[in-house]
Amino acid sequence: MVHGGEQPVSNASIMLYAAGATGNGTGATNLLAPYNVTTDSSGSFTITGDYVCPDATTQVYLVAQGGNPGLVAGTYNSSLTLMAALGDCGALSSSSYIIVNEVTTVAAAWALAQFLGLGANVGSSSTNATGLSNAFSVANTLANTGTGLGPGAGLPPAAVTETAKLNTLADVLASCVSSAGGSACAPLFAAATVGSTIPVNTLEAALNIVRNPAVNVSAIFNLGGAQGPFQPTLSTQPNDWTMSLTYGNCTASCGGLDDPKSVAIDAAGNAWVANALSAVVSKFSPSGVPASAAGFPGIGLHESFGIAIDVSGNAWVTNQQSVAGADNQHSGSVSEFSPSGVELSGYGYTAGGIYYPQAAAADSNGDLWFADYGSSSATLLASDGSAISGSSGYGYNQLPFTSAVALDASHNAWFAAHGAAVKVSPAGVVTSLSCCNEPAGIAVDQTGNIWIADYGAFAIVELSSAGTVLNRVSSGATLLAAQGIAIDGSGNVWSANLYGNSITKIAGATATQLSPPAGYGLDAGLKEPYGIAIDGSGNLWITNEGSSTLTQIVGIASPVATPLLGVPAQP
Repeated sequence: MVHGGEQPVSNASIMLYAAGATGNGTGATNLLAPYNVTTDSSGSFTITGDYVCPDATTQVYLVAQGGNPGLVAGTYNSSLTLMAALGDCGALSSSSYIIVNEVTTVAAAWALAQFLGLGANVGSSSTNATGLSNAFSVANTLANTGTGLGPGAGLPPAAVTETAKLNTLADVLASCVSSAGGSACAPLFAAATVGSTIPVNTLEAALNIVRNPAVNVSAIFNLGGAQGPFQPTLSTQPNDWTMSLTYGNCTASCGGLDDPKSVAIDAAGNAWVANALSAVVSKFSPSGVPASAAGFPGIGLHESFGIAIDVSGNAWVTNQQSVAGADNQHSGSVSEFSPSGVELSGYGYTAGGIYYPQAAAADSNGDLWFADYGSSSATLLASDGSAISGSSGYGYNQLPFTSAVALDASHNAWFAAHGAAVKVSPAGVVTSLSCCNEPAGIAVDQTGNIWIADYGAFAIVELSSAGTVLNRVSSGATLLAAQGIAIDGSGNVWSANLYGNSITKIAGATATQLSPPAGYGLDAGLKEPYGIAIDGSGNLWITNEGSSTLTQIVGIASPVATPLLGVPAQP
């Protein structure tokens, strides 16, 4: 059925699209062609037997265009375009019952923001079928296409999503959907206009809003009204139009989160988390389902901070304090886990100068780098855990209080150290570049420039590979103790602000802050966000140190190929 608010939409044209694989926002195919399917007076339609799935795992979605949203006979709203993201074509059957309405439309717009083009055209690159499939799963976590309401049936137990915000934006769309179009839709299209991008239908309006979540927030909010068809709604306007899901909001059976620190994404889009206060590593599916109710235990895990996923999909976790079985000094270790959560390293690896390791990075050649906070040095291990660096590591005492590491395209490791960014070559040559106050996070962009989250200076610093400070973005109101940092597939820089309880977005090309003055994520209830990572669907994953939770901000970033092996790349 197609509904506009609480009313059926008659005479709407129905298309069942298969998502394309020739690029983002392109290549979709209408599986119902050459049939002309329209809704009847009750908004109903049937397509059983009218289509053939290209493949069982092809991602499909329904689009309803035009029609009469319960008004006088002869009315036709040409601005009405609604959508429902369904998922695997092979999961559909003659008993599948689907409602297409404003709720399913905004859920699809958020989740598919990086894959949705004009004309309701959904597609991904041929190498990112996983990212696209995961985005469809998230859409069905936000909204239930069987009921047309949020949240979806797949929302994990104890997970929290912003359903009131979803309903509010659905009511905003309803102000146009439930009309005869024309002038009645003008306020929505005006509020959803960004630059020269003017929407001409309700789906394009929703897409403009979720892609530009800080633009015209008040004007958009005021279009909804308190008595809209979808309830409950927000009583006050939001900080922005981002959408979040937060996982781990319970004391048991929620994945084992306990003072979570760093987060890393594997090839399937699963989020792995290192926990400082529990001897487990956590793993969550792309839609937030824990792979293990209590996390994966490890006899070598103790005060874990850093995590990286290697070329084989194994997770490497740094332990600041090693357990007694690893050594007699309690000077730290590194644990390795298989993709299924089996500990492969026993009490942990301690060779190569490991000393209170705080961060990890995996290279495309299979090697692993670690930031040794205790000895102010770097460790390089081979994929079997054997040492490449010497017994004191590389650059002993030359990387003061190093706390983060990232890799460039030449396999050099860049470390955040007190007052400096330090480059260490695979052969152990150390180059220190003064730049900062108290760096806590570091990342390398696609041009080879280095970005540093300067925790102590409330700033983000851009550094050339030669050591020149190119830009310094400073905002005491936003970058409060910038901690984690990540770069998306388009070169945008994202920081997790530990004391700002927010996320900052910076355009990498211009070093211009793109997020609002207070940052993104205030509506998500972030609490001391520490680690940040980006997946192949464009979702941000953020660990909340202060609440032992994991937050997913949906579809806001340009997708990144995972696992992260050196410089971020588009999948």
